[in-house]
Amino acid sequence: MSINEKTLEQLFVSKVRIKALRYFMTNPTISIHLRGAVREFDEEINAVRRELMRLETVGLIKVETKGNRKYFKLNINHSLVDELSNLIHKTFGLGGEITSQASKLGDIKFAFLTPSFTKGFQYGNQIIDLVLIGTVNMNDLNKIVKVQEDATGKEIHYTVISNTEFDLRKRRKDNFYTDLIEQSLVMLVGKQEDLIS
Repeated sequence: MSINEKTLEQLFVSKVRIKALRYFMTNPTISIHLRGAVREFDEEINAVRRELMRLETVGLIKVETKGNRKYFKLNINHSLVDELSNLIHKTFGLGGEITSQASKLGDIKFAFLTPSFTKGFQYGNQIIDLVLIGTVNMNDLNKIVKVQEDATGKEIHYTVISNTEFDLRKRRKDNFYTDLIEQSLVMLVGKQEDLIS
């Protein structure tokens, strides 16, 4: 069963909390002040303030004061960040689109987002945000990527690898393969243990 927005609404009672988590998990390197968060979440100020305080209390976001303003930023070292990031990226944005349209996209064995996309940092020499392994309808994939690039204003670097090529890279343990499996991936299709076994 795939995760969708309704599932998250059942798990997290607060709609504002879901918006806050979505914002911080998809913008892990950006600080935002209260008024900016109100505009971003499109919710009333007291509800936003309350959720930010809750996330600060559990240590999920850090607060920094600049002048007379408080700025809020994801605490990427929090123990729940990876799990929450997985949930958010499988539900919204690029990951949500790939997850929900996987069968339409072709015969995909694995699809995943890398920390370059989910956490905003590059691993090794590669700048790859999204990897798909299998047979992929490139026209449909390009459309999804273009919509997400337009929505975020960021270029998305992605690669598609055939099953045969991936198996060859895996057997050879080439740099591309070893770099990928050492990262904390958000698996959209398939399981990470199957990817590396």
